[in-house]
Amino acid sequence: MSEPNTKPLRTIRDFIRYATTRLYESPATFMHGYDNPMEEASFLVLRSLSLPLESEIKFLDSALAENERKKVLTAISRRCDQLVPTAYIVNEWWLTGYDFYVDERVLIPRSFIAELLEDQLTPWITEPESVNSVLDMCTGSACLGILATNAFPMATVDCVDISPDALEVARINIKDYGLEDIVTPIQSDLFSNLEGKKYDVIISNPPYVTQKAMDELPGEYRHEPSLALVAGDDGMDIVKRLIADAKKHLNDGGVLIVEIGDGRQAFEEAFPELPAMWLTTSAGDDMVFLVHKEDLP
Repeated sequence: MSEPNTKPLRTIRDFIRYATTRLYESPATFMHGYDNPMEEASFLVLRSLSLPLESEIKFLDSALAENERKKVLTAISRRCDQLVPTAYIVNEWWLTGYDFYVDERVLIPRSFIAELLEDQLTPWITEPESVNSVLDMCTGSACLGILATNAFPMATVDCVDISPDALEVARINIKDYGLEDIVTPIQSDLFSNLEGKKYDVIISNPPYVTQKAMDELPGEYRHEPSLALVAGDDGMDIVKRLIADAKKHLNDGGVLIVEIGDGRQAFEEAFPELPAMWLTTSAGDDMVFLVHKEDLP
């Protein structure tokens, strides 16, 4: 296939239109935030140029310098030809109105727990100001831990991950939000380095993808760290360990909240007697469960 003629492209408007067409024609999928190729094209072009999203109308008819053309065309090629997620190309992604630095060391922020934190975990937490300690287990970019500081203004937050590389990204976001005195990144294989620590709330978006499902996922997911995605034949390897050890790390009256994607059936087969409550999110009521400390094994 011959290379497309991009010489007529001059303005930001031209490049957004071109990126939209390329996205429609490519094998790209839209499962990391945008479900509309035109919206993703606008984000990709504007952020590649370090322009605020709200400046789109103001600069749409501005012509690009040669170095800017090369940068945007490279970004479009990486997205459409190599299937690199837009978030990794521009090192930025947004979750419930907050932007986070991201790169290939962490998952792209997309947890449904973020929606629940917007409402301060109401009605399961009746007094958000009484929450003094939160654990974000398998934190990745620390996005949920940072959002938890807004939900629970009196709390300190520990952000735990097994990956030192992921924690480097977490530190960038913690620093960007000026939360170094409130949010602490900790390297740990789940609870192994948290001896004696207890929390009022534990939230976790752990690996929960089965190996079979991983093999069938679109190409974009190949750019994400498999360590943060794959969790055995039934997707429950990490969840089982969380359930086994969470109780001794929760204060009385504390809650464990875990996202498991489409793993509800596997979870209920693994824990048929556990009285988990399934929380309603924009994706339905079978993605995130809550268990009270007193109900944990």
